[in-house]
Amino acid sequence: MQNAVDPFDRRKNRGFAGAGDDLDLDQRAEKRRRSVRLPLRLWTEGRHEGKLDFHNCSNLSTTGMFIENPEPYALEALVQIEFNLPGVVEPLKVTGRVMSALDEDTAGENIMGNGFVFTDLGEADQMLVQAFVDANNLTH
Repeated sequence: MQNAVDPFDRRKNRGFAGAGDDLDLDQRAEKRRRSVRLPLRLWTEGRHEGKLDFHNCSNLSTTGMFIENPEPYALEALVQIEFNLPGVVEPLKVTGRVMSALDEDTAGENIMGNGFVFTDLGEADQMLVQAFVDANNLTH
């Protein structure tokens, strides 16, 4: 059986082996996402407390992103994130606030990392991200 990906609902299709359709990881009655998360692979740089990290982004929305990280940042941490959208020469530089953390305890053998919400995405960069997500969103 194949499940349809709901880009607004992170509770489903998280890569948990053997998970049935009735699995609700967050125990929430409603979806948390207000915008579509576009699955894609982007190289990112993260700066936090004087340390520079390199990671892969696995999804992007107009309001945030998920970055795969074997040592997730703490909840509420502010991280300076730099990344390039495909086809855009200049990197986007944003601050992301950690809204979720998947570590060994919460993710097990699955993907560890952080969900970020952008806190200071400039208007021009916001328009670039919006255009990119709109152009690549296959669900509309």
